[in-house]
Amino acid sequence: AELAELPDATELRDPKTRLQEHLQARGLPLPDYRVDGVRGAAHDQWFAVTCRLPADGREYAGEGASRRAAEQAAAARALTALA
Repeated sequence: AELAELPDATELRDPKTRLQEHLQARGLPLPDYRVDGVRGAAHDQWFAVTCRLPADGREYAGEGASRRAAEQAAAARALTALA
């Protein structure tokens, strides 16, 4: 019964991976990630990142406590827009 409640395997992948797979399946170029800013002390930084889709130039912003988290947030926004 507990196994039936688990999300689909594709939902368990992180947003960057899902975005990459979505674009590759359509023969589109992979996204570019740019760090726009870092603020805070070295032990408590906050990152701002932009995910740009080269195929159409659209950009999606994300923030997080690490560069990876910020990239994941930006990729999640891109996926939402593409859905």
